[in-house]
Amino acid sequence: MTEKIYYQDAGIMTATAKVKASGTDGKGNYAVLDRTCFYPEGGGQPSDTGVIGQTVVRDVQLIDGEIRHYIEGKVEMGEYEIAIDWERRFDHMQQHTGQHLLSAVFEDELGMATKSFHLGVERVSIDLDVREISNGQLNEVEQQVNSLIYSQIPIETEWVTQNQAAEMKLRKEPAVEGDIRLVKVADIDINACGGTHVHNTGQLGLLKIIRTEKAKTGTRVYFLCGHRAMKHFRLLQSVTDQLTKSLNAPAAELAGAAAAVLDDRKEKEKQLKKLALELVKLEAESLEPDGNIIVRNYSGRPIKEVQQLAKLAIENHPSLYLLFIVPEEESVRFVCAKGKNAAGDMKEILGEIVEAKGGKVGGTESLAQGGGPLDDNLEVYSEAFQNKIKGIA
Repeated sequence: MTEKIYYQDAGIMTATAKVKASGTDGKGNYAVLDRTCFYPEGGGQPSDTGVIGQTVVRDVQLIDGEIRHYIEGKVEMGEYEIAIDWERRFDHMQQHTGQHLLSAVFEDELGMATKSFHLGVERVSIDLDVREISNGQLNEVEQQVNSLIYSQIPIETEWVTQNQAAEMKLRKEPAVEGDIRLVKVADIDINACGGTHVHNTGQLGLLKIIRTEKAKTGTRVYFLCGHRAMKHFRLLQSVTDQLTKSLNAPAAELAGAAAAVLDDRKEKEKQLKKLALELVKLEAESLEPDGNIIVRNYSGRPIKEVQQLAKLAIENHPSLYLLFIVPEEESVRFVCAKGKNAAGDMKEILGEIVEAKGGKVGGTESLAQGGGPLDDNLEVYSEAFQNKIKGIA
């Protein structure tokens, strides 16, 4: 049985330990120690990382009652100095303790119980058993939680038996057998929990609710504590400063300034589309058929624009046949069309030209599109098209 130093004091960062076993499983190489300050993943809290001597510990899991330290490479039997990544550990302690306070206030003040807790690399969340939460309720809960943080309330742990736990008013029923580890925050919260926590609420610094979203039949509440909250605030401040300069507006007026910029952009986009359509119409009017055939190469043009040009051209020339060729980096696109007075099936004609070279065709008998491999000699497509049109016109 490995001695769990992290339960003696969550603030212990280093220790001396012996490697008593090692092995390899589906997750990789691992070492088992006689004592450890590495917290294994569990209860919604990720594991610690760190080193055993010079060997990196990337993950820690409790498997069949055995705490396995998954390592990069291998480690020999013997005694080593072990050390956890303290920044990661303290972050987890802040977020996990913050969750206890947040869940307690939600339930005690609003009757909203926490169904699950997730502590991710960037986001922390709890799922509540209610469909809706108002902004006013969120603000009230956040304010109360931060008042508890500022009060610097001690946080204690205690081991009790199943019988002792049954006589206590716990936040929820314990999910483990045998002796139970309780985490107490004065008379605010008492809960069965195996995670690591700060020593008093003041070490949280602050808690900030970020946003909410629907989650199955409940509501997911995202929040950040301590260093994470400050990091998030610095990001928001940096973005706000940039927008203030770019939009030439104070922070309180940024939403309105941004909306005005977007409205202006939409109006300009409408105008550009209108002008682009007028240009395509003028271009279509300028097309001069060779007899009743037009073949053009439109390298670098957007295919939708070329299709629009083809539609306008056959409207202007009811007896016209056209083939527009659009070379791209490694392939070539085609638009093949005919006017309403012209005979023949353009999809069939284009198919005979393109499919012979491994291409594909779609569309209708009046307007077909296709594509195929890029040929160094694009004239071969033009000649084949003109020969077929001469055969039906």
